[in-house]
Amino acid sequence: MRPNSKTLALRDPAMAALVGALAVAGSDFGVEFGDDYGIEFGAEGMSDAAKARAFDASRTNQRELILEPNRGSSAKVQRYAFGMQQEVTLSTAEALDMDGNPDTHIRPQRVTCNAPVPGFARLSAIKVANVGVIVGGEVDAFDFAANGQDQQLDVPTLSPANKVRVTGNYSGLLPSGGYVTATPFIFIVSFKGPAKMVA
Repeated sequence: MRPNSKTLALRDPAMAALVGALAVAGSDFGVEFGDDYGIEFGAEGMSDAAKARAFDASRTNQRELILEPNRGSSAKVQRYAFGMQQEVTLSTAEALDMDGNPDTHIRPQRVTCNAPVPGFARLSAIKVANVGVIVGGEVDAFDFAANGQDQQLDVPTLSPANKVRVTGNYSGLLPSGGYVTATPFIFIVSFKGPAKMVA
């Protein structure tokens, strides 16, 4: 059986608490671990002042990591977005063909499109270098609407040297709700995921 994060943290609970790997609540540092994990870390031989300092150090570290999650790591990773766009003329069917390079390394986990309704556009290919993310047929661009659920994909890592290309077709459909025939519409495809931090 492979160890999980809890069992690994329990190998050294003091260090785990210090780096925020174990959640600590309340003000009784030693008892919290004893109640939740069956151990008596800090319950004996540790003054109340030392317990308070250890608890404060743990909580401070947890809170500071919210603002600076890359602290202490030489690999600085954030969640970024990379987008491409093409202008189409509403009510006029036309091919979609977009490509671009990100400014940094990014591992997209979600693809989103601003197709306003189903049937507005179809995507036939999303390719990173020679790897296709759509592995057969076509996909309605509305499947990738921003309000969609469970749309995670395993898109290969993009680098500034690798190009991503999206192809498909705008159907010529004019959505209701204020869209006007023969006016321009900026169709956008964006990729979101962990990326190397840029200055």
